[in-house]
Amino acid sequence: MDSERGETTTAVLAVPLAMFMILVVVQAALVFHAQAIVDASAHDGARAGQGERGTEEAARTAARSVIGTSAGNLLSDVNVTVRTNRSQLSVTVQASVKSLIPGYAPTILSTAVGPREVFIPGIRK
Repeated sequence: MDSERGETTTAVLAVPLAMFMILVVVQAALVFHAQAIVDASAHDGARAGQGERGTEEAARTAARSVIGTSAGNLLSDVNVTVRTNRSQLSVTVQASVKSLIPGYAPTILSTAVGPREVFIPGIRK
């Protein structure tokens, strides 16, 4: 019986550590999944605003649509920023990911940039 002393102490330390490691792995998977959603959102928003008749509002709506249909309650504090000039459009999506680990609040960001379609009248000969 003397050889079993300290066995409980090892179990008491190992089980919480194993549970914490499982939470870390699940949290990492949530962050990677959320990053893929935010990337898709930014790219779809940019695509919607790049056309000749594309607007900033169309880009913003398309980006929010992807977040709304794909993220569920995984993301919060979603911010979609659209910047345009005559030849280029940029959509930036930033969001906070739901956290399973107390004190950890991951924020993710994705930006998609592309050219805008612009009608340039031809020169007549």
